[in-house]
Amino acid sequence: MLTVNENIKEILRKKNMTQKQMAEALGISECSISRYLKGTRIPQAEDAQKIADFLGVYPKEWFPLQNGEGADGKVTVQDVLKPSRQNWEQLRTWPEAVRALATTHTISVADICQILHAPRSWVNRYILPHIDKIYLPDGKRAGKEINTNWKEVAALQLGKDMQDSTWCCKEDFDNLIMGSIVSVTKQTKLIPAELLVQDKKVFAEEYARYTQKISDLAEELNSDAHAPMDRYIELADLKKQQLQCYRRQLSNEGRQILRGKMPSAGNPDATKSIPVRLPSVPIEKWVFPEELKDFAEIEETGHRYFFKNGYIRILLSFIDGNGNSVRKTFYAADPETLYHKYVEEYVLISEEVWQMYAIRLMSRR
Repeated sequence: MLTVNENIKEILRKKNMTQKQMAEALGISECSISRYLKGTRIPQAEDAQKIADFLGVYPKEWFPLQNGEGADGKVTVQDVLKPSRQNWEQLRTWPEAVRALATTHTISVADICQILHAPRSWVNRYILPHIDKIYLPDGKRAGKEINTNWKEVAALQLGKDMQDSTWCCKEDFDNLIMGSIVSVTKQTKLIPAELLVQDKKVFAEEYARYTQKISDLAEELNSDAHAPMDRYIELADLKKQQLQCYRRQLSNEGRQILRGKMPSAGNPDATKSIPVRLPSVPIEKWVFPEELKDFAEIEETGHRYFFKNGYIRILLSFIDGNGNSVRKTFYAADPETLYHKYVEEYVLISEEVWQMYAIRLMSRR
């Protein structure tokens, strides 16, 4: 079986061309072409494509099998290339590495940083020691190319962007995240106000009357720049009355719920956290409270938003090689979000109260 450099030489021989002629035609230094032909370096993606176009072949078809092997007389790069004398990390043989990069090791360190909203140094410390990974040397030292750029070779073979040098086993990463979960809890539930009333249609009619009054008065005020202040106060009162009109039509369950202690975003710690099932949402869809400032400190205002909207809180704990631990909090939207049928008005109640009354409230919906 011919190697990469031998194949290029053979194609040049058949075309009756010299390496100097090819270098001049492609705008690649003769020194680089010489190294490719000697086999001391594999062409990077850009040069590989230039050479392939010049020779009239595809990069993955530089290696015709000998003695009639193979159905189509071709063999891909991964079947020919062998690891050099470089010190590979977590790399067995090149064909194994390529198969892993195509099937199992499909998440890069950059991807993990984005998912966990953490700097690379944090991921190196708390994540990478616990999962299998493949490291692709870029062949550079002090900014100079001195060895094969295996990252580029992998990108060429797989036909995809391989910007990161370290690729991790996705299954290992997912299992690590699941195993790092300390708690999955929920404090609040956002429900339609119509669930708390005796007659939903009567409530909807009264709400609609308020809507019409508010609309008429607002239009009047918009057309009268000199309207008295009392009319603006009247408008504000109408809006307040509309928000509270469901309280005048409460069902027995509604009265019992509102007599209890209602959750307050101003004091979220006063509302009990109830264990719930982990929602079937991919890790990539979990929500971080805010853009990373300091991975150990998140502003309380971020948590209040999730509190007021009934999100599920997921607390994780990660451990480094020395046994030191750090915690991270993520959120997931309520997988059982309730939507209004008649009136777009919602009430925040505690998750504890919701679990007590859910069956009765939903049976009357």
